[in-house]
Amino acid sequence: MKKLACIISVFCLCFLIMSCSDIIEGSFSSRHSKMATRAGISGPYYWYRGQQIPLNNVEGKKYILFSKSDASNVLQGVDILTYGENGTSPKNVTLSSNLEIKKQQNPLQWVIAEDDDALDKNDNVLYKGACFRTNNKEVFLGHLFYVKLRDINDFSKLKKVATENGVEIVGNNKYMPLWYTLACSKKSKGDALEMANTFYESDLFAACQPDLICEDELYGDVNDQYFSLQWGLNNTGQNGGTNGIDINFLKARDLTKGDKNIIVAVLDQGVNLSHPDINVYSKSYDTETGTSPSQVRGGHGTSCAGIISAKTNNNMGIAGIAPDCPVMSISNSLSVDPDSRQKRADGFNYAWRNGAAVISNSWGSRVKFQMLDDAISEALTKGRNGLGCVITFATGNDNSSVGYPANSNPKILAVGAISPCGERKSPSSCDGEGWGSNYGDEIDVVAPGVKIPTTSNTGYTMTFNGTSSACPHVAGIAALVLSVNPSLTQSQVNDIIEQTAQKIGTYSYIQKIDRKNGTWNKEMGYGLCNAYAAVIAAKSNIVKFYDKNVSTNTTVSGQIILAQNVNVNSGANLQFNITNSVTITPVFYIAKGGVFKISK
Repeated sequence: MKKLACIISVFCLCFLIMSCSDIIEGSFSSRHSKMATRAGISGPYYWYRGQQIPLNNVEGKKYILFSKSDASNVLQGVDILTYGENGTSPKNVTLSSNLEIKKQQNPLQWVIAEDDDALDKNDNVLYKGACFRTNNKEVFLGHLFYVKLRDINDFSKLKKVATENGVEIVGNNKYMPLWYTLACSKKSKGDALEMANTFYESDLFAACQPDLICEDELYGDVNDQYFSLQWGLNNTGQNGGTNGIDINFLKARDLTKGDKNIIVAVLDQGVNLSHPDINVYSKSYDTETGTSPSQVRGGHGTSCAGIISAKTNNNMGIAGIAPDCPVMSISNSLSVDPDSRQKRADGFNYAWRNGAAVISNSWGSRVKFQMLDDAISEALTKGRNGLGCVITFATGNDNSSVGYPANSNPKILAVGAISPCGERKSPSSCDGEGWGSNYGDEIDVVAPGVKIPTTSNTGYTMTFNGTSSACPHVAGIAALVLSVNPSLTQSQVNDIIEQTAQKIGTYSYIQKIDRKNGTWNKEMGYGLCNAYAAVIAAKSNIVKFYDKNVSTNTTVSGQIILAQNVNVNSGANLQFNITNSVTITPVFYIAKGGVFKISK
């Protein structure tokens, strides 16, 4: 017991030292002069959550906006790189009658094209946006930008600044009424980047951001239509793997197969609603059109959905982790498209407002958007009548740091991928594939992510790869946890999944001050998700022993005990009686003459 006391005392000292460092670094005000910050950026930039994000000009490519009826005049002789077949004004928007870019009721279209002097002289071009590079990715400046009011009554300020700058207010987000969409044309005083910065630097508005269009990331692809053994659920050595490296699905299945009232939204390219092996929810939504039902805009979403809720014991296909939990399909193109992030934000808002308990996201955005952050925050805090939705995000497949939006909010469960041998999926892992799962400070847990059998739009595939396949594993486990204990908050579900994760591999798991749910590793997070242990914990008697000063003999009993910030005084005896596990988070101090015991 003296050794334990010494170890915990060291944790205490580390905690105090690190806490002092945090206080010193965090003592500066977060509200600072925008103009003072501008001096540090010499080239183009945009504002994101009070920080300037630099952009680098890319010559020779442009975003071009025009009316559909003028397409032949605009595009003659133009080298087109990407074409927007259905480019229109923003959804959820009623256009004003005098909008310059509306152009006599004609629908709008757009292209990404090689820059051409003739485009500058063409009167039918309504708007031209530059190409930039940020984070080593090309992005194109669309004609839209977004403004968030400080107060619901500030619309008059927005209207005044818009009029002064020759831009049109074209819509108000129906889910988040502080957010407005504005449109630039060639009559505006600047392009969407310049206008967004002008509005923000006026200090009249909470946030302003241009619509930067780019090809976003799907963290895995469907290629084969074949069914094979699901090593992620029951690893018996398939694909050269290691027995037992799985999510412990079979034992969890003996306890629960899910509950019809726990709905899992899959925000992706859409789920095949008529797939015979997927438990599909009655409500769905297409973010591109703002209507129901959802549409199939690629194969990625159906593969994610199958991992979560493929039907079991039906003599066909694969087994889903939570087969009795229906999947709500939220479809988005997840590709080059104006207004894409607002549409995805609408997807989050539709999901939680229509009963989703869990929202699974196997994609990443190359550009950070505060409107998307706001929508995620709303789902995390307002979903399930205030208990909060559990949100899982894939970390990415670049073998580098955790991607956005997985890294945008600590309440998100950021999910990395492992190989069948229990390693972080990397270019050198045992599976022989050359990609790597992203990792770093924001990673929370890992799950199977190589050669995963699942559903496809036309049947099945045995090789669904990437953190795209890892993420729905965790979404399915979260659904099982809520199925046995629907009163849990979002943070409690996260805690259970993190606390019950398996420490696999030869990695060094350490205690970190900002990680309260046990030991953690930058490549593996808290470890491999364990469906059975998570369900047991959700059903169990969980006792929190926090912020306690023990001065008399005290006994604490429970299946799971969580202890944090505990001081055992001299002459006091603290005993934990557990049937499952105990997690001790610093500070936990035992004075000389104090006694601490654990019995099982």
